[in-house]
Amino acid sequence: MYKIFQDNKTLVFPKIEDDSLKFDATLQESDRYETDILCDFLQEWLDDKDQTDTFVHEVGENAVAHALKETFKMAPAAGGVVIANGKFVSIVRNGIPDLPKGHIETGEDPKQAATREVEEETGIGKLQIVKVLPSTWHCYQLDEEWRLKRTYWYLMTTTEAILPKPQTEEGISEVKLIGNEEVESFIKGTFRSISEILGKDLRQIVAN
Repeated sequence: MYKIFQDNKTLVFPKIEDDSLKFDATLQESDRYETDILCDFLQEWLDDKDQTDTFVHEVGENAVAHALKETFKMAPAAGGVVIANGKFVSIVRNGIPDLPKGHIETGEDPKQAATREVEEETGIGKLQIVKVLPSTWHCYQLDEEWRLKRTYWYLMTTTEAILPKPQTEEGISEVKLIGNEEVESFIKGTFRSISEILGKDLRQIVAN
C-alpha cells in the first residue's frame, strides 16, 4: 500500500507498493490518458481542504509514477532510528516530536545521507546501519511549487556513548531517548507519516 501524506490528509493507493514505482521508466503511449487524468486528480486533491483520506484503486504503477513526476518536484531525504539500550533517539524540531532526517545532497546515496543527517542533528557519531525501514512520503508547498519528499529510513546503532547535541540552527531544541513509557506519547505527537508507517517498528524497539 502506497501513501502520500499532506498535512492531516492522506492519498492512498491500496494496490501499489512504493518500491514498485519506477520514476525513470519510459511512459508508454497506452498510459498517457490515465496519467493525464491522474495529474488533474492530484491537483484537485492538493487544492481540496477536506482532511479525510482519499483512496485511488484501479490505476497502473507506470501512470502513477509519471503523474507524480509531472505534478511534483522530487525532494528525497533520509534519516535514522538510532537504538540504544532498548530505546530510540528522537528530536524535537520546531516544537514537534520527530526523528532525525534531512535532504540527500548531490553525490550521496540514501545511506550516506541518513548517517550524516543523524550525526549532524543529534551529535551522535559512529553510526552503523543494521536494517532498512519503510520509506515515508509526504508533500508540501515551497515557493509556490509542490514537492514530494520520499524519506528513506534506516535502523541504526552506535558504538559511542549517547551524548546528545541538538542542531539548534535547524530548529532542533532537544535530543532524547524514548523508551516504553514514552513511545505512545511520541507516536501521538509526531507527524502522521511517521506514526502510521514507522509506529510498529518503534513499538517493537522499546518492547524488546
